[in-house]
Amino acid sequence: MARTATATVAWLTDGRATRSAFAGGKGARLAVMARHGLPVPAGFVVAADAYRRYVEQAGIGPAIAELVAGPVAGASLDGVSATVRALFGVAPFPAELGEEIGAAYRRLGSGPVAVRSSALAEDLPSASFAGQLDSVLNVAGVGQLCEAVRRCWSSAWTARAMAYRERQRIGHGTVAVAVVVQRMVDAEVAGVLFTADPVSGRRDRVVLEAAGGLGDAVVGGRVTPARWIIDAGSRAVLSAPAAGPPLSRTARAELVTLGLRAAELFGGPQDVEWAVTEGRCHLLQSRPITTLFPLPPPRGGLRVYLPLMLIGQGITEPMTPAGNAFFRHLAGDWITHWSGSGTQPSAGARDWLPVLAGRLYADFTAFLRRPRMAAAVASGLGMKDPAAAAALRQWLRANAGRLPAACGLGPARAMAAWLPGVLASLLATLAFPAHCRDRVLDRTERRLAALHRQAAHLPTVRRRLDFVDKVLPGAALDLVLEQVPAVYAELLIRVALQRLAGLWTGDSSRLEPVLRWPPHDPTLAMGEELARLADGYAAAATPAADDPQVIRFLDRFGHRAADREIDLGLPRLADDPRYVVELIEGYRDADGGRAQDRFRGGASSAVTAAAALVHEVRRPAGPLAAGLLRLLLDRHRELAGLRERPKFDMVRVLALGRRVLGDIGEQLAAQGLLDDAHDVYFLDPADIRHGAPSQLRDIAVANRRDYERELRRRAIPRILVSDGEAVYGPAAESGAGDALRGTPVSPGTYEGLARVLDSPVGARLRPGEILVAASTDPGWTPLFLLAGALVMEVGGVISHGAVLAREYGIPAVAGVTGATTLLRTGDRIRVDGNSGTVAVNTGERSPA
Repeated sequence: MARTATATVAWLTDGRATRSAFAGGKGARLAVMARHGLPVPAGFVVAADAYRRYVEQAGIGPAIAELVAGPVAGASLDGVSATVRALFGVAPFPAELGEEIGAAYRRLGSGPVAVRSSALAEDLPSASFAGQLDSVLNVAGVGQLCEAVRRCWSSAWTARAMAYRERQRIGHGTVAVAVVVQRMVDAEVAGVLFTADPVSGRRDRVVLEAAGGLGDAVVGGRVTPARWIIDAGSRAVLSAPAAGPPLSRTARAELVTLGLRAAELFGGPQDVEWAVTEGRCHLLQSRPITTLFPLPPPRGGLRVYLPLMLIGQGITEPMTPAGNAFFRHLAGDWITHWSGSGTQPSAGARDWLPVLAGRLYADFTAFLRRPRMAAAVASGLGMKDPAAAAALRQWLRANAGRLPAACGLGPARAMAAWLPGVLASLLATLAFPAHCRDRVLDRTERRLAALHRQAAHLPTVRRRLDFVDKVLPGAALDLVLEQVPAVYAELLIRVALQRLAGLWTGDSSRLEPVLRWPPHDPTLAMGEELARLADGYAAAATPAADDPQVIRFLDRFGHRAADREIDLGLPRLADDPRYVVELIEGYRDADGGRAQDRFRGGASSAVTAAAALVHEVRRPAGPLAAGLLRLLLDRHRELAGLRERPKFDMVRVLALGRRVLGDIGEQLAAQGLLDDAHDVYFLDPADIRHGAPSQLRDIAVANRRDYERELRRRAIPRILVSDGEAVYGPAAESGAGDALRGTPVSPGTYEGLARVLDSPVGARLRPGEILVAASTDPGWTPLFLLAGALVMEVGGVISHGAVLAREYGIPAVAGVTGATTLLRTGDRIRVDGNSGTVAVNTGERSPA
């Protein structure tokens, strides 16, 4: 059959059709497969330019632009969609284009065809557009074909397509639609083949779904298809339906082979629509599976990765490239140290710490292949994120035999070398807590002062880069390691106190009031200073960022950030004091000039509770027991505030690094290499050191775009396996009625109105409201004084929010998966920090 073409129409075997700018995503992929010999039904593409010319010639472009000028949502979406689609039915179909399409249709045989939309924004790396635009099947005749093309054009403006673009932040002004016309395949069996398991994420499995008849019923979800899970390597069937459509073993094998060829052709896992008729397989479409979490780079053998910031800080959001680079250096030093390779990371250490979807993952395989060490990892993980611990234990039970055999004694050797020094410091701290605390803090201040002096004498960009990614990570690690003995000493004393309180009073929870409001806690000190400032303003006075008292506050605490302060790339309080002013106003309005009383009263009540507990123990256990309890309580109070100190001081180092990087950004922006000095935080220092200067702007823009896209990712794997398996953890369990279940992390019960927040900035939390968040870090701490209770999606008993909730004496439940979507601001809820439930009163809701 002759294959002639025009400027607007191209056959799938034509090289022009392989360009997505001409044929859209779907059309280009079909053309690529056709040109590589895969069995694609014959057909042609009507170029996207035809859509543009139609919109221009019909004069409907300005009307469309006006209708979608702002964000469109809800009921207005349906109205706008109906109006725009009606515009496409008014203007006549272009006669010249109709002739071109008719000529191609006749050359195709004039039989029934399938007409499918192919948008230019279709099948982006982060958005598949699956099912958003129309397809028209069994079209016969030139007239019907032209109307089907027009319908495909207008389907770019269905409510579902517009909503999808809004959600993916794809501008409506970019819309252009090509149309694919192919011979209709009268399918006996049809369906979808995934070249990776879309549920588990495993790349070594193929999932085949099939149903009798045309495949649109499977794709559209109108039938429940038969499902096979097949090993991609051996082609062994791992799971098969009890009954299903007549799909032979030969056809299944051929479909798997064709699907894997498509995946190889396009360089990633594919979602392939297919049909079988008279024993012949046809590929109708191939698009990337955009929902899979990225794979770590291969390191040999099966590897298990955990998300560092999620398990360490309860942070699910991505970090900026500068923030990830800093912690990649710091965590590389830390992990290499504990693996027994020495304190300096080897060249391969960075491979343990891949950045995936903007998040830092760590290879824990070396620790998990030893049963006892794996149990210790899971136990420690349970203190921060019980859901992750449960998921890890479950995965290990099912897969421990798949891990490579343990080799060497690296971690044990490193611990043996480190342990004597830690034990000596630990014993000294237990014996002389105040002296050791003051000594550690003094050393910390001297180290930080030396770093600031060094930062003041960095004349070149290279020297500044070396300071940020070579000097500061090691300095931060040294600060943390030096404070570890004091933190461990506090933990040991606290555990001893809990056991003794339980032994002597029969109720270890009697200790809870004693542990609140510890002195020397930098996070509580920040809240107390805010309270002091708030009390200093009259009700009518408005705090100002340039007030001398606010400036003094920022001198002391300005290195902290309103949210995710562990990310070097995010602004500090000193960069934008508006959040501090908001907090001062909130404290003032909530307590009427008496905010400090809550801090003073809290500290006083803790001391009183300690005295009462000692007195209570004296009667049944005797004076020696009471004396021991008093000794331990005094020592604990000297050390308890140091729990927050390592992170507080690490953030001071991060703030210094941010300042030095900012200086580099100013210089690069002045040279015209960046649009804005702040773009430097969207560069890895390696980009600046080794990349071409002319490319820095494009790299920063692309990284910022990726970062903003990743901020919208709702869930990240708590466990990621090198074969692609992604374990997200258990979903929230339902309790009685509408109750949600999590982990109790701070005792007590409280009922009030929920306020669901994704950031503390601009929160305006009202006194007594229940704070509901994905997680909290120290930037959220000032809100705890106002909150009546706390609910978090992520966290365990030693996560930051849990510790602060106990210190402030408010009930808290963590690990409530989906809390920020299941609960709404204004819901009346009851938080039970004793049982770990959050009950929703569905009959009562207050306006936000």
